[in-house]
Parts: sequence; C-alpha cells; structure tokens
Amino acid sequence: MYRLFTILSLVFIFFSCKNDTHEDDSSETIVFRIGISKEPAGLLPFKRRGRAELQINPYIFPQIADFDPVSHRLMPILINKIPFETKIDTGKHQGLLKYSIEFVKDAKWDNGESITANDYIFSVKILLDPMLDIHPALRSLFKNIRDIVLDKNNPKKLDIYTVNDYMLSKELVTNMELYPEYFYDSKHILRKYDYSSFLNSEKIAKLLEKTPGSLQFAKRINGAYFMRKHISNFGPYKLYKWEANRYLSLVKKKNWWGQKYSGNNVYLNNNPDKIIFKIIPDKTTALAELKSGNIDLLSDVPGIDFKRLKADTLYNKNFDFYSPLALKYSVIFINNRNKILKDKRVRRALAHLTDVEFIIKTYGTGEEKRLIGPIHVSKQYYNNSLNPINYNVQQAKELLRDAGWKDSDGNGVLDKLIEGKKTEFNINFTIIGRKIEKNVALLLKENAKKAGIKIKIINKTRKEYRNNRKNFNFDLLLSNISKDLVDYDPYPRWHSDNIAPGKSNLTGFHTDECDRIIEKIISTKNPEEKVDLYKKFQQIIYDNQPAIFLYVPTNNIVVNSKYKIVTSIKRPGYFANTVELK
Repeated sequence: MYRLFTILSLVFIFFSCKNDTHEDDSSETIVFRIGISKEPAGLLPFKRRGRAELQINPYIFPQIADFDPVSHRLMPILINKIPFETKIDTGKHQGLLKYSIEFVKDAKWDNGESITANDYIFSVKILLDPMLDIHPALRSLFKNIRDIVLDKNNPKKLDIYTVNDYMLSKELVTNMELYPEYFYDSKHILRKYDYSSFLNSEKIAKLLEKTPGSLQFAKRINGAYFMRKHISNFGPYKLYKWEANRYLSLVKKKNWWGQKYSGNNVYLNNNPDKIIFKIIPDKTTALAELKSGNIDLLSDVPGIDFKRLKADTLYNKNFDFYSPLALKYSVIFINNRNKILKDKRVRRALAHLTDVEFIIKTYGTGEEKRLIGPIHVSKQYYNNSLNPINYNVQQAKELLRDAGWKDSDGNGVLDKLIEGKKTEFNINFTIIGRKIEKNVALLLKENAKKAGIKIKIINKTRKEYRNNRKNFNFDLLLSNISKDLVDYDPYPRWHSDNIAPGKSNLTGFHTDECDRIIEKIISTKNPEEKVDLYKKFQQIIYDNQPAIFLYVPTNNIVVNSKYKIVTSIKRPGYFANTVELK
C-alpha cells in the first residue's frame, strides 16, 4: 500500500517545506506540520471525501452545522441556530417537513460579499446537476429536499422542505458544506432554472444542454480547475501552496469575519498561522520524520507502533499520546446467500472461532472496544446487555455438529449433504493485503482448521476487492466500516430491499421482523421508542450472526508535546485549527 521514499526525496521534501514556512517561522507564529499518508485527489468536498480530504477540507470548507466534538450534538456554525422540524398539513407542501434557517449576519465570502440563501439553493442544485460527476448516492440523498423557498424580505433566510419519511432530514439540510455562487457560477447558470426542475434529472439535463456556458461550468467542476487550482470558501484558512506529492500548506485568513465567533465554536478557530500537510506514504518514514521534529502530528499510527513509541522514554519525553475511539468498526461480512453459510449456527460457530481479544491485544493498543453488532459503541442506544461472542473452539464444534456437519471421510475437513450432494466445508476469505488484514485472516484460518473448516485466503487489490464486494462475490469479507455521529440508519445495509447485486446489503441477511423494525426506526420520532427499536434490531442481528463483528479501533495520534490540541472521536480525530503552544 505504501511506497518507500528515497533518502534524496526525503531531504528534498524536508527542505522544500522548510523553505515554504521560513518567512513565517518565528516565535510570534505557530506553524503546525501534519503527516498524511496520501495526497488528496482534490479539495472540493462534494467531489472527494476520502481520508486525506477529510484531514484538510474542514479548515477551508466548514459545514453549515456540525457535531460538537465533546457532546456529539449538532451545533450551528454558519446559521444562528439549529432549526426546528415542522410538519406541514395543508397547502402546496402538505405532508412535507419544513426547516427554517437564517445565516449569521456577519458571515461573508472571501470577496467580502455576504453569504445568502441564494448560496444555499445553489449548493443543493450542484449536487442534483446531472452534468456533474456526483456520486449517485449523494444525488439520491439530496432529492429528499423537495423544495427551497427564499425569504422575500431577508436574503439570509430560507425555508427548506423535505420528505417526512427520511429519518435524518434535519442533518441533511444543515450538516452540509455551502459553496459561494459568485465563485463557482459567476454567470448564474444554475439560477436560470427553479429548484423543482433539478428534481427531474432528465428534464434538467435537457435544459442545461441547451444553456450557453453550462458545458464549460460542468467541465470546470468535474476537472482540476475547482479541485486543485481555484479553491475558496468561508472557512478560517485558505490554500497557500500545493506541491504535488510533497505537501499542502494552509494559511489563516486575516481580518476574517469568523474570528469574533471562534471563542465558543471549535470549527471557527484559527490559532496556527499556518498548517502544513506533508505527504509521507510510508509509515516508517513518517515515524522517523516525527521523531526528528520535521512533523508535529501523526494520526492513524498502527497499534503496535503506538504502544512501542509510548513505552520509549525518548518519545514519552517529547510527545503526547492520544487514542480516542475511531468512528468506524472492523467486521467480517458473511455471505448468507452461500449454501454452506445459510445456517445461523454455522455463522455463530465462525464467530466463536474468531479470537477478537487476541487481535486487540496483539495488533492494537488494547483500548479498542469489542462490539456486538453494526451500531457504534458510542451510541446511547448501543445494546450493552448483549455480550460479545467469546473465542471457544469446542462451542464452535458443537454448533457445527448440531447443524449436521461431520468429517465422514476422515480427511480433516467437515462435510454435509446439501441438496443431495456431499459438500465439504471449504470457504474463501477475501481481504485487501495490508498487514493487519493478513494477520486476522491467518488467525481465523488456523482456528477454523481446529474445527474442521478449510479457509482459503484471497488477497485482492483495492479495485478487485471493491468489485467482489459490489457483486457479492465472496464467502467471508473483511471490512472497515466508517460511521458518523448522526443516528444510525440500518436500512441500506440490513433491509431486504437492498439484497440485489449492486445494492448495499452485503450479507444478504433479512427477515420480515427485521424489516419491520428497520421501517419503524426510520419513521419513529419518539426518542425513547426509537432507542427500544434500536435495541431490538441489535438483538435480531446478534441472534442470527449474519456477520462477525470485531471491534471499534482507536485513532492513535502522536503530537509534539509543546502543543495543546483538541482530540475527538469525530474524524479525523483532531482539530489542527485549535493548536496552541503550551
């Protein structure tokens, strides 16, 4: 996955970054250097939202509202307050939900123009424009916004109407980035058509194809023009330099409107004068750069390295160590469509053969959290009454025997008559070939062998892995699932509507009862009732074991001890804009 830098290139990178910061690197300024493993594809959030982009974009492109890093509650950033939800019972918008928002009075774009409701409607139209390369899931999501009405008397106010059966409507209309219309669409091409036209992809495509300037607008959005070369937003920092495959640097804005609001809003802080992201693909090289003082922060440090550095007196003296839980979890998806794996007793046996505690102690920090299902352990509705499945080979053997599996020919592999044909318990385990994935797969392979199960490890490239996952071409599939602080929506991953190829129910597991509970979770507004439904959902998943849920990892962060920094479960786990000298 990573490629080694030569000594020559490291020296070149080091001095290049030093030259970039030399003029500002004095006792009155803070220049904070972060190591990242991959160069971002581009800095335009609706186009790219990978790990590299998530470490940089928030300082240029804050959202209208975002989650407080401590309380995890949605907090306003660009708007005066989080809107209330109002159900409309009459008139044009009957049956829809209304959210009224007003932008902060002082909020301005980089050119000094006021941020208005027109920028909001433009930002949603971008996501619905069929001429732009937008992820289909994102476009489909924003079609839940059925109308946007601007206030005739106040250019900073608007009403947003959404469908009433989408459980995350409030987050949808507020937890999003805003884009300056003057900068991206100075000719007001998208403003020529009302919002309702954008809800019909075919209709708006035909209209835009005939509109002068539309093709040029799409070309600029889809290409490097607005991804790498022309970047502007209302955030506390702006792009200063970008040297491909070497580094990016951000500089804080002077006389910035948000400064007066930064005291009580972490997202509007701009303490460091400059933030530099050094691109270092190789972890060993990155750790060496950290040790030598060429970078000040490194996140996602592998658990083994994190423990070693923490125990090293030299590192302990000069660095602080943080390991907040990450907003993701590790899981082995089981293809329930496979005739060998249809029986829940077989799937439970595989879970008993997975020594998760050993994985955590050997390859992690030891602070990772076991989990029992697809809901993150940080959620208040996580079902703590269910115990993680323990490693127990004997229990696995008993479950397999009860399911009719035995070694009838003495060759060491279990077999069974399935549909009148003798079938041996041979399955594949698909992984991406990173070190920890290989170790997890090898451990399960050896443990499964003790119970008479033969596992073949299939090592795929990232592209092959994605194709296998998309087409359900796997028996076991090791995956890391990213989460968010919004309430968990189980519909895409666990409802029977999504078991067809190309959809997102990877395991193929479904029951009528599970479908009913998922539908109630989506529609229920009562918080207490929803908590109860979430726990019932987790019980069904636990009882049927459609996947082997491993653990929630920690995000291991090492920071130069001369700095104070805010860390959080929220990605990327730290807030570089809050950095202060101790």
